[in-house]
Amino acid sequence: MGLFSNKKEVDIFKLFETSASFAKKAAESLKKAYEDGIVDYNELQNLKSIEHEADIHVHQCLKHVEEAFITPIDRSDILEILKEIENITDSIDSVANHTYMMGVREVNDAAKTFISLIVDACIKLEELTRIFKNYKKDFDKINQLIIEINNIEEAGDKTYRNAMRNLFESESDAKKIIIWNLLYHQLEGALDKCEDVADIVQKIIISKT
Repeated sequence: MGLFSNKKEVDIFKLFETSASFAKKAAESLKKAYEDGIVDYNELQNLKSIEHEADIHVHQCLKHVEEAFITPIDRSDILEILKEIENITDSIDSVANHTYMMGVREVNDAAKTFISLIVDACIKLEELTRIFKNYKKDFDKINQLIIEINNIEEAGDKTYRNAMRNLFESESDAKKIIIWNLLYHQLEGALDKCEDVADIVQKIIISKT
């Protein structure tokens, strides 16, 4: 039986997990595009395909959630989670788009650190959505994953501060300053959105227990 086979039986939690899986795939694709220090533009194109699939998935989800007769958690919370997970994928795609548009050829260590953190956060987020359905039984495990995602986001904040300081202290090329200022901001934003999803889940499970 498919995800959308019966509007009374939409597996909301599976929708979350599938959305998180797309975010993870997008993060892994960007990491692959960056990992050798030389931008792989073919991989950036693959990321665009992932984002397109994720976008189709979210539109299907929103339609079927709105039509669902019964939902296990508040409809507004469901829609918020789906949109925030979509925002993660969109943020990663935006990094890829600006990498291409600004002609970035080489990637520095700070950017690679950022994307590794994003991949880690997305892996945790996918696991979080996988066990979210059993929030009463797995309350402690869910809380631990939320803490771990928050810790990753804090590591991202530190990476951002250090990267920006290094950029303005050591880079004299105005064009490069503009490029990396933007990319660092977008990379940090993707991590912030991972934390946003975790915070929404935490709010829901606290209200339900």
